[in-house]
Amino acid sequence: MEKEDKNDKTLLDVFRQGDRVMQVCYEPSGLKREYSGIVMKIEKHCIAIQWDTINGEPLSNIRDIYTVFHESEVFNGSDYSSPIEKKNY
Repeated sequence: MEKEDKNDKTLLDVFRQGDRVMQVCYEPSGLKREYSGIVMKIEKHCIAIQWDTINGEPLSNIRDIYTVFHESEVFNGSDYSSPIEKKNY
């Protein structure tokens, strides 16, 4: 039987190393920032992303913007961020 619901899928079903992804984060002040980056590593229950742009502007020191997310935050987001989505070109 095929998986029908996105929530039934795993990180390995949805993402591949090298995929371009994005996430929208909301600051307490109401400011909205869209982060874009590259999937660097995927494991069964977590994903590592190297962020390289904020609101379309390149980051000057991308070595400092490396985040590891648990799969629940990737698929559901949090109180201050959207789920992580693949960018379509």
